[in-house]
Amino acid sequence: MKLAQRMIPKGLQERAQPFVKRFETFLRDFEWTWTKAVLASLILWFIGLTALAVIPSWWLYFADETLGWRNTPEKFWLFKLRDVIASGLFGTPFVIMIVAPYYIQKWRRRLRSESESRPTGGYR
Repeated sequence: MKLAQRMIPKGLQERAQPFVKRFETFLRDFEWTWTKAVLASLILWFIGLTALAVIPSWWLYFADETLGWRNTPEKFWLFKLRDVIASGLFGTPFVIMIVAPYYIQKWRRRLRSESESRPTGGYR
């Protein structure tokens, strides 16, 4: 059993099982069309813009104006903490948007019993 599965309580695993099966069925049977791809990319663009620009910018404004975490000698560490939180608010969605599609594609190939390797060279 994988470490991530061992960390999830048994009751939650049992309750989530129907949703996991439904998602796996969708993932295995879904086929992309141009319309679905354009709509998905448009939705992901808005999500990415919000997660990578709006939320970190809002946090910097909130920390500066409301919390008063400005660059002053007495609030030096709060100012650094503000920047670390902003980096996390930017970096986490960025990494998720790169790593999640890889694992979803890998999961889909496993559900479809496809090979991990692809033939190279020659004409197709």
